[in-house]
Amino acid sequence: MCGILAILGGSLVVDAEVAEAALDLQRHRGPDDRGVWQSEAAWLGARRLAILDTSSHGHQPMVDQGVVVVFNGEVYNYVELREELCESGAVFRSGCDTEVVLKSYLRWGHDCLARFNGMWGLCIFDSRDGSAFFARDRFGVKPLYVTRARGRVSVASEAKSLLHLYPELRRVDEAAVYGFLARAQLHTGERTFYDGIQMILPGHAGVVWPGESKTKIWPYWSLEPTAAPALETEIVERFGALLEDSVRIRMRSDVPVGVTLSGGLDSTAVAHGAVASMNGSSPLTAFTSVWKADDRSVLRDELSWARVAAQPYPTIQLEEVPAAQGDWVSTLERVAWHQDSPNYSPAVVPLWMIMKSAHDQGVKVILEGQGADEFLGGYVHHAAVAFLDGLRGRNGGPLEAVRAAPSYARAFLPRAFALWVAREALPFTRHAYRAQRGTASTLRPDFTRRFAGSEEPPVPARNLRERLFADLTRDILPALLHYGDAVSMAHSVESRQPFLDYRLVEFCLSLPERWKISGGRTKTVLRQYLHSVGQHEIANRTDKMGFPTPIWQWLTADDLQLPRKLLLSSESRLLAYCSRSGVERLIHHTQRDPGTTGTHLYRLVSTELWLRACTE
Repeated sequence: MCGILAILGGSLVVDAEVAEAALDLQRHRGPDDRGVWQSEAAWLGARRLAILDTSSHGHQPMVDQGVVVVFNGEVYNYVELREELCESGAVFRSGCDTEVVLKSYLRWGHDCLARFNGMWGLCIFDSRDGSAFFARDRFGVKPLYVTRARGRVSVASEAKSLLHLYPELRRVDEAAVYGFLARAQLHTGERTFYDGIQMILPGHAGVVWPGESKTKIWPYWSLEPTAAPALETEIVERFGALLEDSVRIRMRSDVPVGVTLSGGLDSTAVAHGAVASMNGSSPLTAFTSVWKADDRSVLRDELSWARVAAQPYPTIQLEEVPAAQGDWVSTLERVAWHQDSPNYSPAVVPLWMIMKSAHDQGVKVILEGQGADEFLGGYVHHAAVAFLDGLRGRNGGPLEAVRAAPSYARAFLPRAFALWVAREALPFTRHAYRAQRGTASTLRPDFTRRFAGSEEPPVPARNLRERLFADLTRDILPALLHYGDAVSMAHSVESRQPFLDYRLVEFCLSLPERWKISGGRTKTVLRQYLHSVGQHEIANRTDKMGFPTPIWQWLTADDLQLPRKLLLSSESRLLAYCSRSGVERLIHHTQRDPGTTGTHLYRLVSTELWLRACTE
């Protein structure tokens, strides 16, 4: 795991001092080592977080036969690839996966990506023909930014490095701001929040040829479901085998590994796999988030469920982490700087504290349950779509849908479920709500006129299968992965997501919808797997809490003085895009009903903090 920076092609005149300072802005991604490599055609730099082979043999940039690599991420199947390469005559001097990546490129060229199972943002300069090759992992767990400036192409793990190289790019992409505030679009494509800087899409690679600043970018992978077992009895067994193998190879590390454990379905399954991969022989630290309203009372979190999930495993050491300590606004300011963007999830606060706790305890690798909701159907809107599918004759039919509705309502609260049914049945209502009560209602008319017709929103999904695919590839997961990577790397901790093993995702997408949502229950196949490993109480959970966060209490404290000060003062940057009256109206609505409009107010606060942290 590292932070990388590469300057490629064109008339390469690199100010070494400026380039190294740009690289060092990513020191949090790699505090263990630092290296640069330069020729007349390329400058490559890396900050290293040593996870595999922590010796100097893993130093980057790594060079072999005139080929130079900087690599951010992990190839979890590096052991198997190394054995295959050794059989063909390759000789290794390190035990790290970076060398496996380099020798895989020497053996298979650009096609090496198809053999990797992991997460990565990488750049390889090939002095044999002068080309530079860069790529991002299949789901975009690791970021990779690119810009074409001053006649050359530059790529980096974080936008801030490119902004330091090219200060003229520190311009807000106002179309991205509009998409976020008007339509909740966040990291849905190549666009970033900086004009002139793009994000390489997940599953894409690019090449820069000698003397050229133009790039060729192409998709090297697309999500294709695999064939499901013919026998229904094989599905849970196959699911379990894929998940457990995914966890097993993600436990590979030469430094301590921990897990997050909320007591939800996803984190419990990962924790079980982690204990099993260790044969119950070593202690495993599991971090769970708790939060306090004041010094006297602990409000509703998932601690009790986390204890239930941990109870069968004597080797699990449950670490309770308070969701906030001190000034939560300063935490959000730091998150904005690390993300190089705003965010729409207050879950960044408890996650920040968990990663800080892991760092303080010397746990450098954390396994998380991220990704399962998006392809197994874990959200309230998935239940709403499944319900409507049933009424339309799919997924069990109308009678089963009616019978299941009360269970969905209990799991997600009746009001929330009913609202999502209405939104999914009548997509225009979501747009109308945003225009009346959401962040879109705060936008200045002149700002809206500039961008309202510039890019139409995506066509709504027509059924559960389409909605899961959209959430996994565009609407939800990319933004969650972005903040998850930024927050973990802010504390020099590597976050790994077993549910995003491409083998498991392809298999699950091939399953009929009833294996995701049926009979009033979500994540059917995962629940059956948990039953098979003895986690019956967790498998039978009907409520879903996600990452509980007291953000609404924080926002509304002292008559909402904090958001008023941030958003309505003379220092507010947001008022360039939002009207004062619109913001005041949203604050008023949040004061009356924070559960309905608090998310939208949080989005404004997040945008303001990003504008102050990253664009001044």
